[in-house]
Amino acid sequence: MSRTPGLVTGLVVDVDDPSRQGRVRVDIQSMPGNTRTAWAPVAAPMAGDDRGLYFMPEIGDEAIVGFLSDDPEQPIIMGYTWNGADRPPAEHPRERVIRSLNGHTIRMIDEPPGANGSGSLTIEDANGNVVSLSNGKIRLEAVAVVEIHAPIITLSGDGWRRVVTPNSSPV
Repeated sequence: MSRTPGLVTGLVVDVDDPSRQGRVRVDIQSMPGNTRTAWAPVAAPMAGDDRGLYFMPEIGDEAIVGFLSDDPEQPIIMGYTWNGADRPPAEHPRERVIRSLNGHTIRMIDEPPGANGSGSLTIEDANGNVVSLSNGKIRLEAVAVVEIHAPIITLSGDGWRRVVTPNSSPV
């Protein structure tokens, strides 16, 4: 049996795992012979029965592939990399971003040590709706309507409070 020590890179060619186990197939040009891997599980920081951190790649993403016991029939995806042709979703190292293919974005910006602010957290959908938290302030922006649904809604601030219940008049 041939052995495949170390890590290699390849391009994701299939994400439609027939058994729905979160696996992908990768083409590895640096390997002799058949360059397409078997279905390879994607390593994650947390994985369990119907829980975990689940982020699947897109076709064409560059994968870092290892092989369990150096066996080329047991690939495992260790992660993904930006390769120069594909750019990361942020440029500054203190900006942490999760962005989907459609543009849904979670952005965490940490201020440098000694800065006055504590940074910010922004969630934005592909339509432009935004929730941002920064310096003690929460801002909601909607391109159309903001809806709040609950049996009782309480709004309050310094020195005032307004409770809206099914029998009260609207705010």
